[in-house]
Amino acid sequence: MKSSDEAYTVMIFRGATTNPLQVRLRKSTFRRALITGLVLFVVQAGILVHYVVQTGQVAELQTLRQEITKSRDQTSVFSVAVDGMKQQLLAMQQLNRKLQTMFGLEPGQFEQGVELNGQGGEEFPYDHSAYGDPAPIQGKGISPVDGALHGKNYQASLVANIEAGLVWLEYQTSREQRILDKLAIVAGERVERWAGTPSIWPVKGPITSRFGPRISPFTGKKAFHSGVDVGSPPGKKVRAPAAGKVVLAAYDTRMGNFIRIYHGHGIETTYGHLSKILVKYGHKVKRGDVIAWVGSSGRFSTGPHLHYQVAVNDKVVNPIQYILD
Repeated sequence: MKSSDEAYTVMIFRGATTNPLQVRLRKSTFRRALITGLVLFVVQAGILVHYVVQTGQVAELQTLRQEITKSRDQTSVFSVAVDGMKQQLLAMQQLNRKLQTMFGLEPGQFEQGVELNGQGGEEFPYDHSAYGDPAPIQGKGISPVDGALHGKNYQASLVANIEAGLVWLEYQTSREQRILDKLAIVAGERVERWAGTPSIWPVKGPITSRFGPRISPFTGKKAFHSGVDVGSPPGKKVRAPAAGKVVLAAYDTRMGNFIRIYHGHGIETTYGHLSKILVKYGHKVKRGDVIAWVGSSGRFSTGPHLHYQVAVNDKVVNPIQYILD
């Protein structure tokens, strides 16, 4: 290449027998071509660097998307658990309220009732782009990675709120379980009391003398009858009207052969004028057990019958109030 003050001459040799090809370039043209080449090289290098950076961001975005997907799956599991515990709590609440009603208890007597209408938790302004398609975010000048991070933070907060809800539900379920345990104790006491509450006729037959004031068949004067007299043939079985313990099985000149049973909670029953006693002091009986036979023993008897008496806290009451059959 030869040069002059204003131009360069470029000689291209094409062989030994062929004249060389000469190309004359002005110096200003050569400089422009050189500068253009350098500019193109810098632009291409910048494009390459930008491509590498964008490729890295895309890879990071893909990783974040996978983490968000995993977090959403975990959120779904938590949601199912929360719903299950809510159903369990509602079922326990309904059962607790029914049992309290059946036992004649005031709702919330053990603990205040739990209402499932509470609201709370951390809140964020609603932004679909935060957990939707990242593409619209770019239009607002936010990078895909920043958008993914925003969605990830929202998802993490949602998971934290669900976990807090699970802790709350677990506490409330435990609370209802404690109420159920207490109700079970009350139920046991009520069952025991019911078993010891007279509810059936000791013997069936016509009532020959009712509870309360009457004209005495022995004196002809007004007197108070402490029980009911049930007419029945001699030898008919007398049954215990409830569970209890025999506290007296003896003979009295007026009542004849008689039995007294203590049923608990201050309730006692007495059976008089028996022909035969089949239990002894200290025996425990159940409702329906045969304890004696009907008779007419004792001075204050005009014929075969059962004198049946009920006392509550040492005060006689009308036995009819304690007969359901």
